[in-house]
Amino acid sequence: MISRIEFRLLNYFLLIAFATILIGVEFYFEMDTENGLQLCNIAMQNLADNNLNNPLNNLRNKIFIMFVVLSVVVAIVLTMFIKNITSPLSKMAVVARHINAGDLSQIVDIDNHDEIGEVGIAINELASNLQEVASFTATTTREARVSLKRLKRLVADNPEIGATIGNIENNLLSMSNFVNSFKLLDTDITETDLKTND
Repeated sequence: MISRIEFRLLNYFLLIAFATILIGVEFYFEMDTENGLQLCNIAMQNLADNNLNNPLNNLRNKIFIMFVVLSVVVAIVLTMFIKNITSPLSKMAVVARHINAGDLSQIVDIDNHDEIGEVGIAINELASNLQEVASFTATTTREARVSLKRLKRLVADNPEIGATIGNIENNLLSMSNFVNSFKLLDTDITETDLKTND
């Protein structure tokens, strides 16, 4: 399946090739028109020998070879362009979608040392920073829940404070569940980790 950027680039290169071919075809068939015949007549008058067809045929053959070579060069450049630009961008888009879905363990393999490689580095740094935030939040949430459980035991005789602490625990549990929904590169903090600290 061809991506939108590949399709756009393919259209640009095809337009360039088409314009080049039109110019060459116009030049090629110009030799068969009246202007071409006038050019031949002038050249014949100025030349001692009357054999001008061989140079014209040679010129037509060279023009045809030029078209073939130019088409091959455009095809090679298009292939290199697609391979070196659109393929890495497509891979980065896939990784970015996974990160957006919560899979922070995804990384971009960086082969380019240009602007495209810099985009890959930025995506990797973004995923790393999100992992740090998720880990810090999970650790802080876990520590706060452990402290709240201890505090709840200390104020067990006051139901109003106990209810407030219960609400805070529920909020922290919701935050912990949200953070645990991310797939981190190293490890995920789970509810079993929280229960072992109680």
